[in-house]
Amino acid sequence: MKTILDTAKTYDQYDPQQVRSSLVNLSQQFESAWHDAQFINLGFDTASIHQIVIVGMGGSNLAAHIVQSISPLLLKIPYEIVANYRLPQYVGRDTLVILVSYSGNTEEILSCAEDAKQRQSKTIVITTGGKIKIFALDEHWPLLLLDEKLNLSRIPRFGIGLMIGSLLGIFVRLNPDSFRFVDPKEIVRVLDRGLENLSVAKSLDNNPAKSLAEKNKGQSLILISANHLTGVAKVATNFFNETSKTFSASFNIPDLNHHLLEGLSFPTTLRDNTRFLLLDSALYPEVIQKRFRLTKDMLLRQKYQLTVIKPESTEIISQVFESLVFLVMFSYYLSIVNKQDPGTNPWVDLFKKQLI
Repeated sequence: MKTILDTAKTYDQYDPQQVRSSLVNLSQQFESAWHDAQFINLGFDTASIHQIVIVGMGGSNLAAHIVQSISPLLLKIPYEIVANYRLPQYVGRDTLVILVSYSGNTEEILSCAEDAKQRQSKTIVITTGGKIKIFALDEHWPLLLLDEKLNLSRIPRFGIGLMIGSLLGIFVRLNPDSFRFVDPKEIVRVLDRGLENLSVAKSLDNNPAKSLAEKNKGQSLILISANHLTGVAKVATNFFNETSKTFSASFNIPDLNHHLLEGLSFPTTLRDNTRFLLLDSALYPEVIQKRFRLTKDMLLRQKYQLTVIKPESTEIISQVFESLVFLVMFSYYLSIVNKQDPGTNPWVDLFKKQLI
């Protein structure tokens, strides 16, 4: 019987905001933002920066986690992600604060903007507009305006290509040596190849993201990752939670080996509605690969169902983007197979309304 994932009218029914129109632009998003980041006037000596703090909430901080997971290739200074109303105590004139708010009106980011102003830190703003844009213009801070035409859904997380392009573009300017690890043209090729292989037009039999969505319909998802793929796992949990309306959490090796395996006995019904996704990589150190093999064995012995996802790319950065596009498309198809609108977040919206 034909799956709903191969039925065109299904997408019109459950995706009225045309989320897929934003997803197919991921590579263009990256390319556009990367280009803009190369030409923005930073207005400060990069050698004066001793640490970096990126501030973002929800969909606006996802790119920061991906960059953090590959930061050993990019940076020689400390790096922290903040998702709160205040900056860390150490922030001062030698700190670069990057404020990321897709809408430009996120209250936590506006609060941190005031904090950055008071501490006289070097500050960059990434946004589509809103109050934070006006703040940046008033303070003469470097401003990266994201091209929202490439994210027709106007939903922040579906503009992730824009935000990754912006941050990665800024980071290689802070440390030009990192250019040898980052090839923007190859990143675009990886994204385009993934989008083509996982497109809506590809039938379930020829589309592993669709196939995995069908297999995991109605299930909770726990992701296991390590090293350069930890940021992708973090992004995926957000997409599964918001896009697929599916409970999801992520754990990292080796830390999880010190606690998680003992927590899978109860409730006894957990194995009935929970699946594990293991983000493996041939580029992990051998000790991490051994831990993945043993972790997989322990999960199977406890009778959990799992899927190993292993990128084919041979470079760290390419593996990150190959895994990203796969998991983002998987989350989209999971929303459709769960008969959920990938573009609405009724509970989050209700919470925000009651917070006012």
